[in-house]
Amino acid sequence: MKSNKDIVLLTTKYADDKKDAWLTNELAYSLSEEGHNVSVVVFSWLKNEPVSFTRMIDGIKVVRVKLPAIFYNTGVVGTALKIFLFPFLARHEVQKQVSKCDLLIANTPCVTILGMSGYFRKRYSAKSFLVLWDFFPYYLKDLGAIRNKLFFGFFRYLEQRMYKSFDRIGCMTEGNAQFLFDNFPAVDKGCVEILPLWAKIKKVDPIDKSEIRFKYGLPLDSFIAVYGGAMSIVQELDNILDLAALYSGSDVTFLFIGKGTEKERLEQSVLAHGLNNVKFIDYVPRDEYQHVVQACDVGLISLSKKLTVPSFPSKSLDYFKVSLPVLASLDSVTDFGDILENEIRAGFSVVAGDVITLKNKLDLLITDSELCKVLGGNGRSYYEKYLSVENARSIITSSL
Repeated sequence: MKSNKDIVLLTTKYADDKKDAWLTNELAYSLSEEGHNVSVVVFSWLKNEPVSFTRMIDGIKVVRVKLPAIFYNTGVVGTALKIFLFPFLARHEVQKQVSKCDLLIANTPCVTILGMSGYFRKRYSAKSFLVLWDFFPYYLKDLGAIRNKLFFGFFRYLEQRMYKSFDRIGCMTEGNAQFLFDNFPAVDKGCVEILPLWAKIKKVDPIDKSEIRFKYGLPLDSFIAVYGGAMSIVQELDNILDLAALYSGSDVTFLFIGKGTEKERLEQSVLAHGLNNVKFIDYVPRDEYQHVVQACDVGLISLSKKLTVPSFPSKSLDYFKVSLPVLASLDSVTDFGDILENEIRAGFSVVAGDVITLKNKLDLLITDSELCKVLGGNGRSYYEKYLSVENARSIITSSL
């Protein structure tokens, strides 16, 4: 592969501040470091996200696109309008800001980028790679957001059209790829490959745990189980609160870091049940978030039992990075639990809703510090070997 290619990353999630860098940021930085000319086109999908602009950020040309405020209502009509208006507006901005493109990299949900792969192929003769992280219509159906069969069928049709329009598709796991084949049979299996999640692999320096815990008001001598990430119905975090209730009055603390539509309800539930061993922190800068997680003892993952699509939770990378053992409450269809326990050997998984078994697994971790060390070390080793951004970059750019 020759260097110095023109690459466009099309996404709905990209941090404007390097200290909050996400997966898409890390990929853009890595591509740029390899010598490619990288532009990122970002759709401000949510109302509270930044307005439209074009500027250089950390050596990357970032073109952010936002619709007028009237289109950001939460109703079905507003969402439908956004789906069709964003790609239209993006074409206009791309024409102005992107002169050449050899490779388009986009991530799901595809419904937000309708027709963009075809547009890049026609205008720039660009090849295209889709990073497939979720299956939009099934995700909403599982959570009860789409109940109408006609709506579901329509969105599934749009998704399948978009999948077929990409030259190559990267799925997180074998289970993820099999779901694609089973539910979108028109997709060519030959264009699909496994693309693990990624991160910038960095050395993790030791920290003063007591200092970090004191700074964030955490008990200095408690065993702390941390959940970091979005708090929505997707995670079904009541399972974690049910677990916390079984440790009420003990020196085991449950820490939640982040925001989301369920956060206020979860906080109210904690108050109603008098759970003094649960603490919430709204926001921690990305670089400092690592230190807070590092000061804890086990990383928690939770997914709704209603989900029917296999996934690989991105927050697991934060735990693997700092050698934290993982305890996961998962839906019954995902292959992440098997990967976690038998391939990575970095923790335990339990089917969501089985709080007694979840407690038994946590008890093992609480009482066996050597086990925690081994599991955490396994997670870090797997992270370094398979989850580097350089690995992802190599897979994606092999198209060129």
